[in-house]
Amino acid sequence: MANWKASDSTVEPTTEYRRVLDDLVRRIGSGDLAPGEKLPSTVRLAAEYAVSISTIHRVTTTLEDRQLIRGVPGKGRYVR
Repeated sequence: MANWKASDSTVEPTTEYRRVLDDLVRRIGSGDLAPGEKLPSTVRLAAEYAVSISTIHRVTTTLEDRQLIRGVPGKGRYVR
């Protein structure tokens, strides 16, 4: 692991990352997080899921890439 790089696509996602991502995808799909609803802050999500802020950043980036959420500069992230 000493040669790990952030851009190394062969690294498997962490269990925490996968757990948070799967749960947020489930919550968005079920309507628990409704379209137009603002996501909790990064700090709040990190506390809620007991993970690091960097894990939440990775998760929200993935959700944005999948077009499940959108970021509004200075406002937050919202469910699409």
